[in-house]
Amino acid sequence: MNNFTAQRLATQSFTQPDTYRLSRLPVDQASTLIPDAYTAAAFFALEQEKVFANGWVAVGCVSQVRNPGDILVTEVAGRSLLLVRDKAGKLGAFYNVCRHRGSKLLEASCKSKSIRCPYHAWVYGLDGQCLGTSMFQKEKTVGDANEMLDAERFDKKDYGLLPLAVETWGFLVFVNLSSEPTQLEEWLGDLPNKFASHGLEDWTISGEKNYEVAANYKLVAENFMEYYHLPFVHPELTNVSRMEDHHRCQGAGMYTGMLTTPVSRDVDSVWLNLPAAERLEEEHSEAAYHIWIFPNVAITLLPNHAFCLITDPLAADQTLERTFLLTPPKTLENEWHDAMFRLN
Repeated sequence: MNNFTAQRLATQSFTQPDTYRLSRLPVDQASTLIPDAYTAAAFFALEQEKVFANGWVAVGCVSQVRNPGDILVTEVAGRSLLLVRDKAGKLGAFYNVCRHRGSKLLEASCKSKSIRCPYHAWVYGLDGQCLGTSMFQKEKTVGDANEMLDAERFDKKDYGLLPLAVETWGFLVFVNLSSEPTQLEEWLGDLPNKFASHGLEDWTISGEKNYEVAANYKLVAENFMEYYHLPFVHPELTNVSRMEDHHRCQGAGMYTGMLTTPVSRDVDSVWLNLPAAERLEEEHSEAAYHIWIFPNVAITLLPNHAFCLITDPLAADQTLERTFLLTPPKTLENEWHDAMFRLN
């Protein structure tokens, strides 16, 4: 058997249920995914189509597209996307592709009143509608005669940007590339109800930073959700997140969860010196939640701040981590805020 045949057979096995039999055993008996799930380019490509192009994927924070004219450029499953807040305040999502010749419309996030193609200057509104087609006329003069152009059969309203499903929960924005997307509330399960009193939709970004990680995004997820390494890698963290205080926190939905309660109180930490969310229910006042929403977003949620990690898979062995610190309303006005959340 040559290398090509072996690789083809291995790729075919990626879609066979028996390949994952050991991973689907009860938790106390199960093993991890196959090695190729973390290293193989073929597995990565298949995963992009089967997982990222068919489910709800976190792409950013609401604060990044909160105001009319805000445009966030992002990518899911190799497709460049635009998240746009239109003049009426409605959030939309579109493929970042001109309907004329397929040019990429925007390279970076911005604030604008419209979207203009850099190639032939077609213009789109923030609602995705085609507003203008440069030099597209119904006729032109050739010598002494008028020649009718195809533009007579062209209607701009038929050539708006291609939309896709977009929804928000709390401070997160999700998109779904599927032609028949499920409901986001079904994907999130009990999370919206569980954290309703936090008022997460009003939380704002206090700081953000990106990291390039030479590892598969699933390794980032697994590292986030296990605390076995804390005493050895982060011994100082065990002062506020003790090993014995970690518990499972799992309900319905496409997520896995853990909580730490009670959380120890360090007098120099944000735990004591920043106010909790105004409407927070008592059951959350002594707890820190660690939630991974599949496939690509982690949240550590405390009464008075949150850490959010969005992972963008770039290759089987390359991940972009976009990290955000978020706080409830009025926290920015607190004298402790800058000291607690100053990023180096």
